[in-house]
Amino acid sequence: MDIEFTPKMLAVFFIIAGIIVVFMLMGGSLTQLFSASIQEVVSIQIKQDNTCIVEASDGVPRSIDNCPYQLGDNVTINYKQGIPTIESHRQ
Repeated sequence: MDIEFTPKMLAVFFIIAGIIVVFMLMGGSLTQLFSASIQEVVSIQIKQDNTCIVEASDGVPRSIDNCPYQLGDNVTINYKQGIPTIESHRQ
């Protein structure tokens, strides 16, 4: 029984392989992408123009664009372990 690979099947394979390679190079895994969010209270460490920088317990700095908070404010953030984006934030 021979399996014949069509160009469409090869394209899908290379796209999936590319996604896996990108995650490996970023030091993450696909499980992080689908993991549950973590909620944590952090303080605004840096405020520059309209961007605030916070650092959660995983040590990854994260930025809040159009930041309404002041330096030193405590903010609750939702994020995924090891991924630098913030899903949501509130004071």
